[in-house]
Amino acid sequence: MQEVYVNGSEFDSAQEILEYLRDEIGLDAENINTLYDALTAVSDDTKITMDMSGVTDDELLDAMERMSEVMGDAADDSDYLEITCIE
Repeated sequence: MQEVYVNGSEFDSAQEILEYLRDEIGLDAENINTLYDALTAVSDDTKITMDMSGVTDDELLDAMERMSEVMGDAADDSDYLEITCIE
């Protein structure tokens, strides 16, 4: 199983998080709009933990909340994906 921990306080933008996910698990999402399709294409057991607890930037927090919603929807439609969110 691939496991990725995204500590939101270490990033400045949603784009940086997507680039991190691309590097860590090969996720091919260019933006939040393509995130669902990229996640539902994952074919290996994958767990992503999104930690938003230390995020103080409102814009980044909003983006991470939206990403978490999309990730949750994708996990509902995938046998390989598990998402955990820490708020």
